[in-house]
Amino acid sequence: MSGAISKFNFATLLLFLGHGLAETKDGRTEQLFQDLHDNIGWVFEDSKDGISLSRKPIQGMGLKAVMVEKKTMIPKEIIQSVIMDVGNYEKFLKSIGPIRSQEVQRSSDWVDGYQFIPIDLPLIGDREYLFRMYSTGYNSEDTTSIIHWHLLEKRDDVLVGLNNQNNNRVYLDHGAGLWMAEKTLSDTIVLSYRIYMDPGGALPEFLVDMMNKVSVMNIFKDAIAEAKLRQDIIVQ
Repeated sequence: MSGAISKFNFATLLLFLGHGLAETKDGRTEQLFQDLHDNIGWVFEDSKDGISLSRKPIQGMGLKAVMVEKKTMIPKEIIQSVIMDVGNYEKFLKSIGPIRSQEVQRSSDWVDGYQFIPIDLPLIGDREYLFRMYSTGYNSEDTTSIIHWHLLEKRDDVLVGLNNQNNNRVYLDHGAGLWMAEKTLSDTIVLSYRIYMDPGGALPEFLVDMMNKVSVMNIFKDAIAEAKLRQDIIVQ
């Protein structure tokens, strides 16, 4: 993450947080998790480096969800440790451009994080959001998801301590994702990342479509590469 918040700001931030940021895991988000988790409705579109990309329409939404998947022998526990390592995203998520990631608070069950996405286009504001991530399924019946996350409601008091740049930022408040590991008959798992994110504002649909495909594919590739490095260290 580029730029560190001061000790004073960090201490102040923790006082605001208390037991974590307020959640927006409402009925709309629960339905989104169900849609992402359901294997029905995904339409294959492309494949690159052994990773397939599919999309799926989400009822009532103008955009489509994106899924990337690949077979791997990396243990799911290592993949979980990589995805939950929010504070180090900028060290290993190198293919997705100059985003800023910050771990805000962590408990034994979840981690709250912040991301800032600069948009290098005229008259279009940068994006930012707070999110909560768990290393579990999204409910007690979900036994295949190893990570689930969703966006959190906007907190100006928290955001000012994380990013004090004076620019026109758009806050994203509707989105969720699942990392799923489905067993196969061999020693491999089918690892997939499924995400829906409404980028808000006035971004053209073709640009959103392109950005979603590229960024999700790159996140997936970088996360697998980091998990493989950590696996190799354990084996040595």
